[in-house]
Amino acid sequence: MAVMNTHHDNPQYVTSHTASGRGPHHLMLGTVAVSRLLGGGDTQNEIALVELQGLPGSGPGPHIDPWRESFYLLEGELTFRVEQGGGLKTIVARQGDAVSIPSGQVHSFSVTSASPARYLILSNPGGIAAFFADAGEPIERAALPRTPPPFNRERLKAAFAKHGLTAADFTCA
Repeated sequence: MAVMNTHHDNPQYVTSHTASGRGPHHLMLGTVAVSRLLGGGDTQNEIALVELQGLPGSGPGPHIDPWRESFYLLEGELTFRVEQGGGLKTIVARQGDAVSIPSGQVHSFSVTSASPARYLILSNPGGIAAFFADAGEPIERAALPRTPPPFNRERLKAAFAKHGLTAADFTCA
């Protein structure tokens, strides 16, 4: 029996493709290069997928996201701190590991390998790529700086407000 494709004229069923290295690319906090692979506009805001390269020690402080963040480590090591079950849980993720953090959960993470880490973040819904575009400084290609430049803290705060992120403290620490 033949399978009929009844979705060919529906824009909800458009296949998306981003060629390697195409970006756009942004520098976050002066220490993390972010490349958009799929943005919310590519997926009817169901998901977004970004690739990040972070210098040792880089990463955000405690915060709360309005989306589920799922990480996949390509190279290096990330150490996560998450509030869970009334306590603070530490998760060390290495190459090939995956970590998924629900929306609304206080968490932080940092690159704890001696060399830069490379990792993917998938968000559901697809807001994370737009957040990075608003919070980061546009860069021509995904490359880490030799010397981290200062970053625009006001730009970051405005992006937090626009995209519904909240700076937080660990209440159970």
